[in-house]
Amino acid sequence: MKTSRIFKYLLGLSLIEAFFITTSSIAFFPRINEPNQQELESTSIQIGETAKQLIQFGKYKEAIKILNLALQLNPKEENLWMALAEAQFNAKDSYRALLSLDKALVINPKNASIYFTKGSIYMNSEQLENAISMLNQGLLLDNKNETGYFQLGNAYIMLKEYTKALDTYNKVTKLNPNFWQVINNQGLVLYEINKKKAALSKFKLAAKISNDAEPRLALAISIYSTKGNSIQSFNMAKNALTDNPKYADIEYQSEQLWGRKLQHSAKLLFRTEEMKKVVREAREKTQ
Repeated sequence: MKTSRIFKYLLGLSLIEAFFITTSSIAFFPRINEPNQQELESTSIQIGETAKQLIQFGKYKEAIKILNLALQLNPKEENLWMALAEAQFNAKDSYRALLSLDKALVINPKNASIYFTKGSIYMNSEQLENAISMLNQGLLLDNKNETGYFQLGNAYIMLKEYTKALDTYNKVTKLNPNFWQVINNQGLVLYEINKKKAALSKFKLAAKISNDAEPRLALAISIYSTKGNSIQSFNMAKNALTDNPKYADIEYQSEQLWGRKLQHSAKLLFRTEEMKKVVREAREKTQ
């Protein structure tokens, strides 16, 4: 790998400090060619790529340090600000992450992904009105972004604005009929507004598309709630909890946007003799 001129420049400065600073009134200073702006920008991008790898390995503090260095070299590179925001958010510094994204927006106010990222951070902080505002601004710029609509629908669920949630999810399924997480969440909303048969259909479709534990467990609960005891519901629930025992915990259910009515039905199913052992073992695994 060839050494870039910027690194030679920094090395030269170190050599001066180490060897050529003297107490004499006459000191010799070698001439060093300073890198041009293009080289600074190229080096900053290289540093940014290294930082992204550090983020992938969970080295968030280290990534933040070198990204700050990269931004000193190239403060107008929006991707560096976005990478810094990602590292700051993962380091549990949402405040600074939002400030970094604001810097990126100044550079490129038409980048929809910046608004979506801000929306996700606000959602994580449960600042739902701010989240909705950011997500809507992002969707104005990119009105076919499935994930943007998905997050917006989730924000409406958290606010219990179920009609808006369903309308938003419907936009996703028109773009992607196989987005099983959206279909599953449509079922969550329908269950809360007492449309249990419609919810059951959504859970069934989501479980058909994906083998994830959530729609299978929700489907089992719906079958039990509408049809009573059945071998099908018990077996399906047992298999789902075996695959993901976290769903035996009511707090985890809440994190996954399960409403009170579905949680209550889950509690009734879990209390049956057929389910007690599996539920107990699931909770023991997650303690």
